[in-house]
Amino acid sequence: MSEQMIYATYDEMQAERLRLHLQRYGVPCRLRSMRVGGFQGITFGPLGEIRLMTSAPYAAKGRRLIEQAALDGLLSNVPGKVEEAE
Repeated sequence: MSEQMIYATYDEMQAERLRLHLQRYGVPCRLRSMRVGGFQGITFGPLGEIRLMTSAPYAAKGRRLIEQAALDGLLSNVPGKVEEAE
């Protein structure tokens, strides 16, 4: 089954909180860090992203949960983006 990126952020704590939030509501997901080992100082651009990945059947529900979490103020002020469906 193919995986889709449903959210990207540079904040590790925010990514982990969202992962737990999604799993609480039945959306299995994992974090995929684009950071290169040994270069933890890179926290911007594509090399600094932390991506939330889930399988295609859960992607739409995951995006809705993230959008609702943002509306409810559960996300930090650190920029992140909900990825559009492919």
